Amino acid sequence: MIQRFVTMRVSGMLVFMGLAALVAPASAEVAIGVTAFERVAARGQVVPDVATRLAQRLGTRGVERVVGPSEMGVAPTSVASAQEAVGWAKEAAVAAIVVGKTTRLGRSLSVDARLYDAAGNMLGGPLVEEVTRVEDLGRAIEALAEQVVERVGEGGAVAPQVASRPPTATATAPVASGASGERYSDKSPISIKADQLESLSEGDRRKFIFRGNVRAVQDDLTVLSNKMVAFYPPGSSSPDRMVATGRVQLEQTDRVAHCTKAIFYRADQRVECTGKLAELEQGCDRVRGEMITFHLDTEVMHVEGAADVQIRPDEPGCSDGQVAGGGQ
Repeated sequence: MIQRFVTMRVSGMLVFMGLAALVAPASAEVAIGVTAFERVAARGQVVPDVATRLAQRLGTRGVERVVGPSEMGVAPTSVASAQEAVGWAKEAAVAAIVVGKTTRLGRSLSVDARLYDAAGNMLGGPLVEEVTRVEDLGRAIEALAEQVVERVGEGGAVAPQVASRPPTATATAPVASGASGERYSDKSPISIKADQLESLSEGDRRKFIFRGNVRAVQDDLTVLSNKMVAFYPPGSSSPDRMVATGRVQLEQTDRVAHCTKAIFYRADQRVECTGKLAELEQGCDRVRGEMITFHLDTEVMHVEGAADVQIRPDEPGCSDGQVAGGGQ
């Protein structure tokens, strides 16, 4: 019975956690490029890399694909001619281009950005955000990302049909068929909202910290938690690891998982749910353990530490026939 459950449910859970992977470049309709921003400051002062942080935040705001400064390969600039914007958009195969400048005066920062569509038109006026402390830069980046997404949506920007080089920010994930016939794809859009957002540097890496009523939505999947941290490799606009902690709940159709910590390792295509009450319920069946690990690329699931698997055909609406029908 246990083996039947694992075989049957692994297929379903592969889809469940695949959608929860939280690594997808984030909207199903447009892609946005962010060039390196100009940096202005007095001698000896350090100006943060706002462009890279903005690209990373856009990756969790429902954008299909984000091409960051290192991938754009454009020299730092705060303005663009129509011809330049068209060329950059075509080269990166994006619907819109963000350029800008970050100015530091003492502890204050001013960010002045401009948004162009693939036809070279400026979408709205300048996007300006100012903070009196460098520590508050995360708020300004959040506001910029929100305005960029809104303006691109209102302007109906559409990516060029042909690009002179293929974008490097996307990847095709393994396809797996689940119990409901769904497919796993790392291209599914994702949106993350929370009461607070903080952006921090750790050497040449960056992380976004979401706190309070964190809600991540990807297709028909919803992830709720008290806190979520996204870790970005140097220069990347996509995280290589996502960690949700606190009261973590993952929901998709008839599948619900609870744990106190959920970690997705992008390179390994692996998700780990840990905690004394790590639990997955699907239909009439339930599995518990101290750690539930899902290997997205091989359809393997491991339950470690006090594993408890229950097949419940006697529950209302369940039957041996219904349970057996989901597996092989």
